[in-house]
Amino acid sequence: MTNPEKLSNSTHAQRTRLLAALESAQGYGITSYAANQELGIYHPPARIKELRQTGHNIATLWETIETDISRPRRVARYVLISKEAN
Repeated sequence: MTNPEKLSNSTHAQRTRLLAALESAQGYGITSYAANQELGIYHPPARIKELRQTGHNIATLWETIETDISRPRRVARYVLISKEAN
């Protein structure tokens, strides 16, 4: 059975996918480019801002990557430092 949350483009579904990716990255993080291309997050900075507003501690590191069309692109790498306190 297909998970409807995985297919949804709602902001809640995007935040859920992004948080899961940050958790599974185990400190390595995920780039804004990968979040957009692989997770379908339309505007990663907005979802990161929303996650921070709910108490998640997420660091932003800047780096330059080479895209799939061999062009350099400056992107943010988001790293989950700690989850919200319950």
